Amino acid sequence: MATRKKSRGKSGAKKSGKRSGTKARAKKAAAKRPAKRSAVKRLRLRRVLRKNAAKKKAAKRPAAKKAVVKKAVVKRIAAKKIAAKRAAATNNAPSNDGENPGALSRVTRVAKELAQQTTTAVSEGVEKVKEMGGSLVERVTG
Repeated sequence: MATRKKSRGKSGAKKSGKRSGTKARAKKAAAKRPAKRSAVKRLRLRRVLRKNAAKKKAAKRPAAKKAVVKKAVVKRIAAKKIAAKRAAATNNAPSNDGENPGALSRVTRVAKELAQQTTTAVSEGVEKVKEMGGSLVERVTG
């Protein structure tokens, strides 16, 4: 024996009114919908849609490949140009023999000279301080 579901609504009279309203809506919606297609027509429609989708994909692919190929070619050309510029720069770079030194070699040379001068100045200053200290000790003691 089938069990009845408990109602969650209000009174039974109002439910019947609601039901009739939903039935009426369902009938109107069914009338608006087109009639169901036969299975054969649905299969044909699916095939057509699949073919169209495949054609669209095929149409898109070559364009994408061409774009990728173009980008690769542009990158290769740019890399070649950069390499050529570097080679030209190294060939035209001045030698460090003193004829026409570049900026980097000039900076390193000046820094070395400066370091040498500071070390000699510091060592001379230390010697003078020692001499002054020695002369002070001689004056105090004697």
